[in-house]
Amino acid sequence: MSGSGLGSGSGSDPSPASGSGLGSGSGSDPSPASGSGLGSGSDRATGVERGAGSGAVWVLIDDGDVSRFGSALAWWSRRGPATLDVVVDGSPSAPGIVARRAACFAQPATVWAVAGTTLVPVEPAPPVPDPADDPPESLVDLLDAHGLEVIWEHGVLRGEVLGLEVARTVGTVLEVGVGRHDRSARIEMRPGETLPSALEEAAAAVRELRRPGAPRHPANTLARSRWLRSLLLRTPSAFGFSGLVPVAPPLPWFDLPEVGPAPCVGVSAETGSAVVVVCSVGVDLDLVPTAADCRLLYADPSEVELWLVMPEGDDLPVTRSLAAQLTPPARILTVPREWEQA
Repeated sequence: MSGSGLGSGSGSDPSPASGSGLGSGSGSDPSPASGSGLGSGSDRATGVERGAGSGAVWVLIDDGDVSRFGSALAWWSRRGPATLDVVVDGSPSAPGIVARRAACFAQPATVWAVAGTTLVPVEPAPPVPDPADDPPESLVDLLDAHGLEVIWEHGVLRGEVLGLEVARTVGTVLEVGVGRHDRSARIEMRPGETLPSALEEAAAAVRELRRPGAPRHPANTLARSRWLRSLLLRTPSAFGFSGLVPVAPPLPWFDLPEVGPAPCVGVSAETGSAVVVVCSVGVDLDLVPTAADCRLLYADPSEVELWLVMPEGDDLPVTRSLAAQLTPPARILTVPREWEQA
């Protein structure tokens, strides 16, 4: 690592009402169809509810970020019996993706898109399998020779150490570094460095820091869901699975600061049934809808078990509630808080 690409993360309040723009309205008709009604530009996911007893909740996602649907579900789930209508703007593809995720629940939300000054109902978009061809064999062999986990997602080949990216393809070129800033700095500061030497150094630096007992550092705080997945991939039988292989999430994962679930597929050691296993560390309100989307992408939901794997304490009541509302419901497996020491 060249020392430029690792920024420290920070904790956040798991309440969907903090930092997400979700708050209850009052008094007047808050339906997005009334007046201009589409919320302020500063709110990225704004929720309002009609007067007491109306049983109607509306949420606006105005930037096309489908991950905000999880916050909308969490906020709605605290309102008591109510219908949920979600207005999605800011991206032509986002409304269909949100509608697809909404349809995975026993009580699906109604999803609307903005067309000029009107709202139109949205049908679920079909899941889109990763169309990418197989990764270049020579690069796969190179990453494997350096003991890296080889991950192929949405046309991008990654070499990871315990789930943390230390190399990725940019176009047809394999670049080394922990995140885009580290990769750019390495290219600029070490123009003559050979690829094997760069891989060896970056992997060794991350292995030294991504271990139990290491001092707190971005190398052991980033991409922790993928770290947990790498643990399951190494010892699936310890968690009740067999034959686990990593698969791409439904949407591309662009850079290290992003937080997102890490999926894999395999078989239940107990039942022999196919499983989709989605790993998550920390509070992620979008975990359940994203996991449901993963199940749609890789199997018929009626023929496969969906498991959510997370550390003890991360299985918040809202997460368990939403998991139980999927059709069919997802199952939750918790691992010890000190799971990194396994």
